[in-house]
Amino acid sequence: MTKNETTLLVTDSGLGGLSVFADIARQLEKTASFERVTLVYFNAWPFPDKGYNHFPNMATKSIVFNNAMAAMAKYTPDTILIACNTLSVIYPFTAFSQTTDIPVTGIVDHGVTLIYEHLKQTPDSRVVIFGTPTTTGENTHKKELIKMGIDPSQIINQGCVDLAGKIERDPFGREVSRMIETNAKKAALKLGSFKGTVFAALCCTHFGYCSDLFSAALARHPRQAVEILNPNTRMAQINRLTPTNLKKSAIQ
Repeated sequence: MTKNETTLLVTDSGLGGLSVFADIARQLEKTASFERVTLVYFNAWPFPDKGYNHFPNMATKSIVFNNAMAAMAKYTPDTILIACNTLSVIYPFTAFSQTTDIPVTGIVDHGVTLIYEHLKQTPDSRVVIFGTPTTTGENTHKKELIKMGIDPSQIINQGCVDLAGKIERDPFGREVSRMIETNAKKAALKLGSFKGTVFAALCCTHFGYCSDLFSAALARHPRQAVEILNPNTRMAQINRLTPTNLKKSAIQ
């Protein structure tokens, strides 16, 4: 272990990123690349009654999140981890991203790498990206995967309207189960008659809390083996939280 210290700030819009925060904390108790680590969790949820997916356009979303990023900077973090896919795709549009010297890492990059590895290792496979409307609408995962050589036909987006908010309020309620079932059906229709391996990427940190519900729904639709990919776990892997890796993975 190197003799140094660092402050890691983890942020999300709501409580989804707490799973990433908790995983990092648990692993740091056992091993760390730092002698002393200060962990800060910043909830960037903008208003009591609505989140970023309720804003009309990217300009509004970026202004609101820019204010949140400025507030985070007051904690003088050495690194900011955006444990939220929605905020990760908004971040490059903020003024903060153009001026800050703080390394900022988004979960989208971890998700893209995770998906890429599985698609490359598995011939005749496709991925369904489950995310919020902002995440799937920006197409960031798909664009990056195509740049890495993945065929566009292997990538299916499934935007889940209001699901993150429902999970926030009642993660195991009937409405959440119904919404996951509905989105699984829609994804199955997009897959059509495809019979190869299907990966389901839970590209909203809230969805990780309901991975069992996704697995059950996807077992019925499309009625074939589906492997869940959870970027939350990937982002929290402690061996990736070294000074060198944090600097390399910062959003440019």
